[in-house]
Amino acid sequence: MVELLLFYAFAALTVFSAVLLVTSRNTFHGALYLAVSLFGVAAIFALAGSFFLAGIQVLIYIGAVVVLLIFVINLTKQLAGSSAAQVNEAVWPAIITSLLALTLIILAVMKTDWATRIGRSAAQAEALDNTGTIGTQLLTNFAIPFEVISVLLLAALIGAIAIISREKEAGK
Repeated sequence: MVELLLFYAFAALTVFSAVLLVTSRNTFHGALYLAVSLFGVAAIFALAGSFFLAGIQVLIYIGAVVVLLIFVINLTKQLAGSSAAQVNEAVWPAIITSLLALTLIILAVMKTDWATRIGRSAAQAEALDNTGTIGTQLLTNFAIPFEVISVLLLAALIGAIAIISREKEAGK
């Protein structure tokens, strides 16, 4: 019963912060709402017994991606000035696309045979070690995509350092 209440609390936190993220006009506050939403997802992973994914969610997404996003937001505010408009004119296409995506998600949920998908008992689910499986998959079948992502993140970091060094040189 406590796990169910925690699940609903973290799900509500995730959805509420995601709505705040989408409706926020301040990009810095949006990045903070993103961090809260990702923390809620990590908590749901932990409640589901997938502690490795919860840890990766916190370390990679909150600890690296959101921090990098906040860094970029602050850097672009220095370059462009804080008076840049944060308004998007394409409200109706966004609403139509969102409703279409919601319809597809609802149809997928309705057509899924949940009885066969959730057929494992709790004892069988606890016996599975998903950390070892994920590690094996990352180092065998997904080694190349894993390395491509690491090179992409390294290139983004080098690019950010190059932009900062140019701005420091131009400011002197």
